[in-house]
Parts: sequence; C-alpha cells; structure tokens
Amino acid sequence: MGIDSDKAVVIAREFFKQGFTPFEIVNTVLQNGTWLVKGNVTTFGKQLSKILAIDSKTGRILSCE
Repeated sequence: MGIDSDKAVVIAREFFKQGFTPFEIVNTVLQNGTWLVKGNVTTFGKQLSKILAIDSKTGRILSCE
C-alpha cells in the first residue's frame, strides 16, 4: 500500500526532532516514488533548510540533505 503524505510528515517530524530544535515542516512532495519533505531547522543557532527523502512504499528514510 505505501505511505501517504500525512505519514511522511509524521516520519519527518520524528526524525527532525531528534537533532534539530526548533524545526518547521515546510512542504511535502512525492517524486518518483520518494517523499521529499522540506523542513526549516535550527542547528547551533543557525537556520537551515533540510530535505528528507522517504521511500513511499516502506517509509524508510533514504537521505537527509
């Protein structure tokens, strides 16, 4: 069945909260079977944008750039 965008956001929130506080989910896009979840995160007082790639079938995190 796979995961929908709501589940992708839940996975991204769990991932981002482990290493970045505060963070904000900006958008979620399905591209070629991969959810790309963009988040604005703060690390060492600096705000950055990160894109988390999540497999749409398994929910496994593929990368974070």
